[in-house]
Amino acid sequence: MAINLGIDCCSKWTSVGLSAGGHILSEIHLNISRRQSACLPEAVDSLFAFTGHNLCQVDRIVLNTGPGSFNGLRVGLSYGLALAASLDRPVVPVNGLEIIALETLPFFPERTLAPVLWAKRGYVYGAIFRKLAGENRLSTVVAPSFFSQVDFVETISREEVHALLILEKERHYDLFSNFHSIPARDTPSGGGLSLLGDLFSERSISFLEAKGLYLRPPDIG
Repeated sequence: MAINLGIDCCSKWTSVGLSAGGHILSEIHLNISRRQSACLPEAVDSLFAFTGHNLCQVDRIVLNTGPGSFNGLRVGLSYGLALAASLDRPVVPVNGLEIIALETLPFFPERTLAPVLWAKRGYVYGAIFRKLAGENRLSTVVAPSFFSQVDFVETISREEVHALLILEKERHYDLFSNFHSIPARDTPSGGGLSLLGDLFSERSISFLEAKGLYLRPPDIG
């Protein structure tokens, strides 16, 4: 029975989770913003202390590879890949937009879904996915990309999207007001991410191959 460790630092939240046999054993969510690099190791230690497991028992490390917060993504990847290297364990990369869409599948079967993340300055990270018939998986209609809001509206109109999945409820996307918009989860689920290690076990790669999905250069100044 594989034990998966999930790590997600791609937003202001830091989320870690542990799962085994298709069940979440424990997860921790911390709204620590820029203190992620200092607090992430402690969060992982607390996760194992609660479950009674240890790092050497982990079989896979499942990482949210972005897009999202540039600094948070770097912190999560650096720490997760360092663990994978030291433990000689594979990494299972999952992009953040896919994670949002997968979490909504029980509510929107057989639908075309467009998760969207705010990317500042009139831009968004977006993608379009469609559920594969008879499977709890997604086919990619439009790959995760960095869009202007206007371009993304044109894209989701052309692809006849059924639901727009917006992570940050406090953001107001006026240009999207004509679409069926659904607020997605408030916080990432480290436990839910860890479960994807089983679903996407065929994606397992070496820590040397894993890369972040940054999609745009960092803000400077």
